[in-house]
Amino acid sequence: MAVKGKQLENKDSQIAQMQYLLDQQQRLALQDKKLLEEYKAEIKDLKALAMPSREVEEDVASPSESEPETQPAEAKTKPKKWWRFGKS
Repeated sequence: MAVKGKQLENKDSQIAQMQYLLDQQQRLALQDKKLLEEYKAEIKDLKALAMPSREVEEDVASPSESEPETQPAEAKTKPKKWWRFGKS
């Protein structure tokens, strides 16, 4: 009878350990999913920041024909790329 009791306790502890590991796996999977969503949002934000600068460069490089040619000299110059200052 004592042997069966020990076996049951052993099985109970194994089940508890298995449940703990499954819970831990679910927590880690949820954490990974949240991180992936954050990274995707960050990449999307960075792409959105990069896109307007390209559009500005294209507009400055080729002004539309409907605009008058009496624009100030500052408007005709290309904008400086501030993100290159730190890269040497």
